[in-house]
Amino acid sequence: MEKDVLLQMTDICKTFPGVKALDTVSLTVKRGTVHALMGENGAGKSTLMKCLFGIYGKDSGTIELEGKEINFKNSKEALENGVAMVHQELNQALKRNVMDNIWLGRYPKRAGLMVDERKIYNDTKKIFEELGIDVDPRKIMSTMPVSQRQMVEIAKAVSFNSKIIVFDEPTSSLTEEEVEHLFQIINMLRDKGCGIIYISHKMAEILKISDEVTIMRDGTYVATKPAKDLTIDEIIKLMVGRELNNQFPPKTNEPGEIALEVNNLTGQYSLLNDVSFSVRKGEIIGLAGLDGSGRTECLENIFGIATRKSGTIKLDGKEVLNRNSREAIKNGFAMLTEERRSTGIFGILSIRENTVISSLKKHKKHHLYLSEKSMMKDTKWSIDAMRTKTPRQETKIKTLSGGNQQKVILGRWLLTDPEVLLLDEPTRGIDVGAKYEIYQLILDLANRGKIVIMVSSEMPELLGVCDRILVMSGGRLAGEVDATDTTQEEIMALAAKYV
Repeated sequence: MEKDVLLQMTDICKTFPGVKALDTVSLTVKRGTVHALMGENGAGKSTLMKCLFGIYGKDSGTIELEGKEINFKNSKEALENGVAMVHQELNQALKRNVMDNIWLGRYPKRAGLMVDERKIYNDTKKIFEELGIDVDPRKIMSTMPVSQRQMVEIAKAVSFNSKIIVFDEPTSSLTEEEVEHLFQIINMLRDKGCGIIYISHKMAEILKISDEVTIMRDGTYVATKPAKDLTIDEIIKLMVGRELNNQFPPKTNEPGEIALEVNNLTGQYSLLNDVSFSVRKGEIIGLAGLDGSGRTECLENIFGIATRKSGTIKLDGKEVLNRNSREAIKNGFAMLTEERRSTGIFGILSIRENTVISSLKKHKKHHLYLSEKSMMKDTKWSIDAMRTKTPRQETKIKTLSGGNQQKVILGRWLLTDPEVLLLDEPTRGIDVGAKYEIYQLILDLANRGKIVIMVSSEMPELLGVCDRILVMSGGRLAGEVDATDTTQEEIMALAAKYV
């Protein structure tokens, strides 16, 4: 093994029932470098990392850390030996505070008996100061936005003095400012000699932060190249095996008359304050803003999963109350939530069950039992339309990659045939090829006269897909811009208006 090689994974194979997830994949990570791992959803990136981290046992192949062969049995063993992973789907103790989440299972003790609260607090503060993280160590996790919780997870990885840190889609819920902060942390860790493995679908980020890039496709190794020698077009070609000429489908929708009216919407327990706007039939509206601006709260209030203090919602001139999600679905609304693991998927259920769960009424035969044939037909449509990678419909959804889980949930909502589709970060953690397919589905809905309102942290996505963009700031509507006649600078200026 070369002297500067920190991690060497050679010919790793892993098979799940009905699918070969990894087929002789190799990866070499050098000390003090950022190594990007790229590929479409289901390419095997996360599976490879889970084999390293001890979550999955590999079927064959070898893993060496600093020249010594390793085979971790679980994540605890991996962490203790200097390998940490910041997962795409955060798995935290939400009812506990920040410092509990960082030191859980390894609390420092006084006299070997009592937990040393002062030391935990001071050690947490020290790590936060080192990383430039402004979070109160005593804050309860559930009260914090996803972006701050992600920073806590990064601090936890650093607290183990890790030699290798894996970042799985770390920026999927971060604003541009927070992404810059994350990059500063990663550069600091690289300068200390850490090996960083960085998984992301955001190509511009990859080219900005990485030293080397390894590309995978369908569970196999494709290539490893220096980041400076790659372009976005070359990465796409290596990832999908074909050239992708356009990032966004051409806009063909023609908005009609006003169909949705939101007046003076104010949240009971959120910062949402006096938000009013209207949307036309067949129109795609973007909701932009910084994290904590009220974008998500706006969708949640419309869909009835957050308590409304005041305000009215009218669809086709008729007021709809949407007091809860069931009532909202009945009124023709559907919502794809940002955090699919906690509020989107039913992990222990199959893909078929997850797909049809919001449209069970249409599968009832004589009001007595569910038609298996009907459910299979709709699930097949969803899998085909979304190009979901799965061996069969009965596969448990929790075994799919994050992006494929997202496709299943989107398919679920499309099957309810909603009049208003609310999307919160619809392409979070999804590869470039699949993104295009989802944009096309959104456009198809608009062409059928449906209303789409989407929240996205990716400005080019809002500009490329939407007709108009509403900009939120401090819980209020700061302004509205025409997507075809605006700039990212104008949107950012509005986003900072009430901060």
